[in-house]
Amino acid sequence: MKFDDDTDMAETAELPQDQTVPVAPPASAKLLLRVVYIMGIILVLLFLLLVGGIIWKAMKKPDVPIQPTAAALDLGLAPGTGVQAMELDGDRLAINTGTEIIIVDIRKNAIISRIATISK
Repeated sequence: MKFDDDTDMAETAELPQDQTVPVAPPASAKLLLRVVYIMGIILVLLFLLLVGGIIWKAMKKPDVPIQPTAAALDLGLAPGTGVQAMELDGDRLAINTGTEIIIVDIRKNAIISRIATISK
């Protein structure tokens, strides 16, 4: 069958507008899509594991061992001598009585040194 413009009808035949031809994605795209899904699932599982770990750590408090109370340390101060200031540095305690400075090791509960101060 010929038309006025001498074109063959088979050459100009088109699919109707409501029909679409399905295009299958290539194998590499399918593989990439699977990898993305797997990584997404792993990410969600790791997030749930993280939240569960935080909750578990918050619920399980470590038992604090009971420290024995330190025995009283006799500083050998004269009667009526008072402590004016104290300063802690690590495991060392400096006690200022006004007339001397006493350095105490609080771990060993022992006096390390006595430094006499000069009165003006």
